[in-house]
Amino acid sequence: MSVKADFREAIASQPQWLQRAADLAGEALGPVSQMWGTDETVAVVGMGASTNAGAVFVASLRERGVRAINLDASAVSRFPPGHKPADHVIVVSESGRSPEPIAAVARMGVAPIVVTNDPASPVTVGASLVVPLGGFVDSGVYTIGYTTTLVALAAIASAFGAPVAEPGSLAGVAEAALSDFAGIAPSLAAALDERWFLDIVGQGPSAGSAQAAALLFREAPGMATAPFETLQYLHGPMESSGPHSATLLFGDGRANGVAAQLRDAGALVIQLVTHHGSTPGACHLSMTADGYAGAVAEIVFAQLIAAELASRRGIKVGDFRFPQTDTKLT
Repeated sequence: MSVKADFREAIASQPQWLQRAADLAGEALGPVSQMWGTDETVAVVGMGASTNAGAVFVASLRERGVRAINLDASAVSRFPPGHKPADHVIVVSESGRSPEPIAAVARMGVAPIVVTNDPASPVTVGASLVVPLGGFVDSGVYTIGYTTTLVALAAIASAFGAPVAEPGSLAGVAEAALSDFAGIAPSLAAALDERWFLDIVGQGPSAGSAQAAALLFREAPGMATAPFETLQYLHGPMESSGPHSATLLFGDGRANGVAAQLRDAGALVIQLVTHHGSTPGACHLSMTADGYAGAVAEIVFAQLIAAELASRRGIKVGDFRFPQTDTKLT
């Protein structure tokens, strides 16, 4: 079993690793000879948290008018041999050893860009280009790997003419989130500990953050969660909310009305807004980092609360109750 970093220490160390990831991605990508065409499709392929990072990325590309799809590696690994799921493919695997991404790379009829923490790992065989994350030791429930993946994907988008965020700026977003929210995380976790389940809701790139946070809260403190896109949440899922439930809302605007309705029903509402403002009852980031950049603040916010909730519940984060021998390899 590989050595893992302490969950809290990994959370706190992210700014330095995000900066390193930005530097390494810049070196790996260098000048590219061809931009993504307006009539071409970009696909991201991953598993677990990598899929969630892909959701943030794909939503941001679509907002720029880029045709983009997010695919589970487990699905791609079952495609016919030589199938080309998109014109350009990015495969993400932090460890580089999970069998599904490896099988997906072998199955596809296009040489992908591979994002991984281990450039010598099996997933890089057949890659057109490898973007390294930094060679860090991550926590058992991934923290550094998720946020550095967001940096690497942003660098790839910039290199191919579809920037979603400045890669070098994302370390500062993580640093601001750590500074702004570490102090309030214990009280938020205490309130959350009294609830039976947690819905996590966001729009656009924040819908990807909702997916990532839902996985994080399941893996770290063992909280029952479900992620939703904001307007989909209004199409029935929020009907189960009430005095025993909690909702983590990313964003303002339409989310403000959702928060008010939930509070009236007795639900606990935790709302994060990634820019300055005065939204009643919301936590505000001390800098403006909306869209793709905001996804870094959103997951750091969730990490801090999850760490406190795990501590309250006496859970050692990373000790998985259901270990697997054929998937989720680290």
